[in-house]
Amino acid sequence: MRPVGVRPDHRLAGRGAELDLLARVVQRAADGQPCALVVHGEAGVGKTRLVGEASDGSDLLVLWGSCVHFGGASVPYAPIIGVLQNWLAQATPAERTEVLAGVDELSTLLPMLGTAPIAATDRLIPLIDLVLNRIAERHRTVLVVDDLHWADVASLDVLAYLITGFRGQRLTVLGTCRDEERGDGHPLHSWLADMRRMPSFEEIHLERLEPAATAIQLEHLLGQAPDIDLVTQVQARSDGNPYLTELLVEDLSGGQSALPATVPARLRDALLAAWHSLSRPARQLVRVLAVGGRPTPLSTLAAVASEHGFDVGLMADCLAEAQQRGVLRANPADPPWFRHPLLADVLYDGLPPGEAARIHATYLRVLEAISVAVEADAADFAVHSQQAGRIDDTYRWSIIAAEHAANVRAPAEQAIQLERACEIWEQVSAAVRGTAADRIELVLQAGAVCIRVGREDAAIDLLTRVLNLMNRDREPLPAANLLVDRSILRWHRTEPIEAVFSDIYQALELTVPFPNSAERARVLSVLCSAESWSGRPEAVAHAQEAVRIARGAGSERVLAAALAERAKVLTIGSPLLAIADAQEAERLARSCGAMFDLLNAFVWQVFAMRSLGRRAEATEVALRGHAEMLAPGRDLFGYFLALLAADGLLEAGRWQECQDLLRSALAARCRAIAGGAIRLVAASSAVRRGRLPEARQHFDRARELISDTFPGIRQIIAIGGGEVLVAEGKPREALDWLRTRVTTIPGAPPTDADDYLLAHYAHAAAEAARMARDVGDLVAVAEVVSAVEEMIAGWPWEPFTTGRPDSDFQSMHQALFLAELARCRDDPDQPDRWRRAVEACGTAGAPWHQAVSRWRCAEAMVAAGLPGAGVGDLLRDAHRCAVELGAMPLQDNVESLARRCRVSLRAPVAVLVKPATPLSALTAREREILAFLVAGRSNSEIAKELVISGKTVSVHVSHILQKTGTTSRLEVAALAERLSGPGGLDGLDGTDGLGG
Repeated sequence: MRPVGVRPDHRLAGRGAELDLLARVVQRAADGQPCALVVHGEAGVGKTRLVGEASDGSDLLVLWGSCVHFGGASVPYAPIIGVLQNWLAQATPAERTEVLAGVDELSTLLPMLGTAPIAATDRLIPLIDLVLNRIAERHRTVLVVDDLHWADVASLDVLAYLITGFRGQRLTVLGTCRDEERGDGHPLHSWLADMRRMPSFEEIHLERLEPAATAIQLEHLLGQAPDIDLVTQVQARSDGNPYLTELLVEDLSGGQSALPATVPARLRDALLAAWHSLSRPARQLVRVLAVGGRPTPLSTLAAVASEHGFDVGLMADCLAEAQQRGVLRANPADPPWFRHPLLADVLYDGLPPGEAARIHATYLRVLEAISVAVEADAADFAVHSQQAGRIDDTYRWSIIAAEHAANVRAPAEQAIQLERACEIWEQVSAAVRGTAADRIELVLQAGAVCIRVGREDAAIDLLTRVLNLMNRDREPLPAANLLVDRSILRWHRTEPIEAVFSDIYQALELTVPFPNSAERARVLSVLCSAESWSGRPEAVAHAQEAVRIARGAGSERVLAAALAERAKVLTIGSPLLAIADAQEAERLARSCGAMFDLLNAFVWQVFAMRSLGRRAEATEVALRGHAEMLAPGRDLFGYFLALLAADGLLEAGRWQECQDLLRSALAARCRAIAGGAIRLVAASSAVRRGRLPEARQHFDRARELISDTFPGIRQIIAIGGGEVLVAEGKPREALDWLRTRVTTIPGAPPTDADDYLLAHYAHAAAEAARMARDVGDLVAVAEVVSAVEEMIAGWPWEPFTTGRPDSDFQSMHQALFLAELARCRDDPDQPDRWRRAVEACGTAGAPWHQAVSRWRCAEAMVAAGLPGAGVGDLLRDAHRCAVELGAMPLQDNVESLARRCRVSLRAPVAVLVKPATPLSALTAREREILAFLVAGRSNSEIAKELVISGKTVSVHVSHILQKTGTTSRLEVAALAERLSGPGGLDGLDGTDGLGG
């Protein structure tokens, strides 16, 4: 990366291994293997310098973006905007035109591009991804995001989407992240947890330097080998932090054997050493800058500093001095800011009492006077107001900042602003804050936004705080509503069901005196929801009562909720009624903006349609609902619909659409139920495509997000784990895993999900039995067969008789179960069992399952010594499907069996007949049969395909041989390929005549 003979930055002493690793990562991207890498470490350890050195190459386009953090809030899309502006500054006009074609909506982030409607989140992130990938098509690109610990959630979404979409781009994403800026609940924790499950993501941690490395650094800094005693003292005081080492020896000539006595030993003093060396005016200016909290334009800095006694005429000299002394960054083209941000914190903390508040007040006054985008600057105004002690202004600006965050689709920042408003509400004057009812509305809004961004803990805390302040005797109905809200949050946070019911029962008690109220209907609808998940039979009665009361109460929002919950309890027994309820709930929820109820309406439409076997329609409803839920912003609940849609797309063979949807959902890093279930679908998709490390990563992350025993999730976790273990070649482990989970809840009704799990158990057993037979371990075979028999005998109902109307899908799993059971036992009727599975899978519209069944059927026919004509048809159909889907393990298995059976997988294509060649004498029918000969088909296969007799085929073949002067089928096929010339046989799949 670096020109030969050029020494690295002296501040990178001791970082050879890390530098080599980053250089390899960047080089891999040049070879079409994109990668992301995050460098962790404490402040001053050299993260940014390391990344800068690794990306220092004349053949690289390096785009930098820095995350901005001020007053506890991040700036939406700040690093992404920085990256794009960095590119715009370097790109030629022609490149700008090409890269930005069709992305006018990016003006949402970059006003310089013009004006366009505000882009929805589901549109904005793919547009950013499109632009960055277009850039990477033109350049070897390194995208650097500095200070990830201050990244806003929206920017993390963009990076996650970019990383999950890695394929063959010449793109490297490098990030730096400070250890000490990540407390509990920090959004980066979940982001890193998810990204660590991606195969193209790596991390390194920079430790402090050992004494030997510090000595090398000092030699570079001082220009000569340092005295050993000096090295010892520097190491003791800086503790190996390269930045602190640099500050400690900044004024030394090189011949000293010890640090001066005046050099402070503590971290704070070491950081301040360079600042103390500045002139008094420069120190004053830098301190004012620290209060600003971020890089500040010169005009703003001058206006603020002048009101605190600074001579603006000295500004240029003071800035140059601070840059020369290493206090400020040395790039004069950028707004001034600290070379080490930690110094800004230290300077701010050291301000005399009251001084910070006065400077904040000045910043506020100056910014308000010059701001041309008041809403965009509202977050800064809120921070300055709060630090200046102007609580009313803090509240007002926080509300405005929250509205702006909502407008630019940044709900995480919206949540921060609303939480601040809630926190200071009691200190705000009554005229500004409004009534107690206004406070409840604010809390509910804050809680709703917190839910959307996965901050259930914060939302529960907000609700609990208000509940504790309320007098439930005087305000029973508002209290009941808040208790219901909290119960829903507890459910989605997968708290114990007892805690959920506790809140519901308290709310129910509060509504007893109001039997016809909307609040009573809402409590009953949530009660029936919890009861249905718990398998309690009274759920139906409570659902009916909730709808009856809601219709009388006249609240569209409550009626939407009640109808959606009734749809849930009717889905199994009365799916048509459930669909009608869910569709009415959808209309009502949309009209009143009730997003959670809209989600429920879509979800139960999907499940009810699946119950009726209308799976394709159900998938389209899930896709439509997901798009609608996502349009207003990053609504994590909406991703539950994404997982339903992705599951439907996977089963229907629409794998590319499934992958695109999963990429978007994984980038959002949902937690709890939706996040875990999305990961399970992603694991299943990865298994079928042969990406086992990726499948394992997704599955392990799913188990981190949701409990194995969570109601409604238990079976799909079990199935996902079994699928991954079998694919990894561990069927016995899969059997053990599934055995402990193929159990039903006592008293609960039978479900198709348990039956499907049983089918997966049979599959694992068949694989375990096959492996044991392969090595002649008949004892192990007997053990496996016995375990399956015991499982079936102990099943609490006749498998696959749950009475669901979705008979096609249920019939498919039943057929697969019986076929796998026959394979496990090595029964003689395996070909028939697999043939029935092929038919059932086709009826259910499950192409991958059908292709697997065709391969298994062919395998069973070969083992039974049955005629081979049918085997060839089965393998060719299975192979065609595997290739179309990208199912590499299945494709490999089919090609392997085809080679062993000498079955050609080539598809017949028209032979190009050139004039004046032996082929030109052939009739149209003979040319048609010649195409089959080239594809390696037998007479019986040709006869079946063309619906003619085998004798007729034989006659045509004889005529073809006579007219071409050849003596065998192989000879005429070779002649046809030679005479057709390049491109004459286009359409062949590339496999040889023996199937691979």
